[in-house]
Amino acid sequence: MRTLTIATVSLLLAACQTASVVDTSCTAFEPLTYSASADSEATKAQIRGHNAAWKKLCG
Repeated sequence: MRTLTIATVSLLLAACQTASVVDTSCTAFEPLTYSASADSEATKAQIRGHNAAWKKLCG
């Protein structure tokens, strides 16, 4: 019974630990560029959307 109690307490304590998350998105990604003459309007719009999201998250 004592071994079971120790094992249970150990599991409960392990469950309380928090994970550390490292956000590398601002260093892994960067704003994109496009060709004003060669890319379609849809591509330019997607790139502008990506860049706006990056700027909002990463400054």
